[in-house]
Amino acid sequence: MKIEQIHDIGFFDIGRDQILRVEAVARFFQEMATRHSIKVGAGPDLLLARGVIWFLNRLEIEFVRYPLLGEKLKIITWSRGFRHHMGLREYRIESEKGLVAKGSSVWIFFDFKNKKIIKVPADIESLYEFESEKGFEAELSDWKTCGKIEPEKEMSISLRYGDFDVNGHLNNTIYLGLVETLFHGTKGWENSKIRNLKIRFAREISTSVEGVHLGWEKAGDIYRFNIYDRGDRIYADGQFTTMV
Repeated sequence: MKIEQIHDIGFFDIGRDQILRVEAVARFFQEMATRHSIKVGAGPDLLLARGVIWFLNRLEIEFVRYPLLGEKLKIITWSRGFRHHMGLREYRIESEKGLVAKGSSVWIFFDFKNKKIIKVPADIESLYEFESEKGFEAELSDWKTCGKIEPEKEMSISLRYGDFDVNGHLNNTIYLGLVETLFHGTKGWENSKIRNLKIRFAREISTSVEGVHLGWEKAGDIYRFNIYDRGDRIYADGQFTTMV
């Protein structure tokens, strides 16, 4: 089963160049995943009452083009099924001009009372209707992440009160905003855009963390990045490519 929603791009969705932000797309995807689960009867209220939760482990976004302020988007999502403790979800964003972006994600089912990853229960799995369609040929769950890098370029970013969610953790969409800031804040990319971005959320960032560091290194046509502290703790790692 696919579900969709129409969204008009507003001022809070764009950057100063008036095009759609990567962080906004991540927010659309997260909201649609929640909307889908609520629709089938497996929303946050049910999960929290049972002491379990989904957390986002990996996300891939690929842009065909960047739409402008005021464009009407159709945002679509569907589940590809569960593999033990993993949920596989796909996304697509369209407009009257055609495909805007596509995405894929891997979610982990977590028992927060006992602090462990668990298999998706059969009664929850049975609530979903699955689609076999994939957004990307390669499975995101098979992607080999870069781990710790030796950055060629680095920057530091302070975290704000509003960056944290009701659970006291940095929301996943904010990680994408951090990478977007690294991209546009690094000399040489003023007139460029991200084409494909993959990220692994390696560790939660709690309210006790006042700021993070970011850096990238070039590996062929790919730029590998870390979000980290000054020690060896990596909060997220990933890679991006740019539009020509």
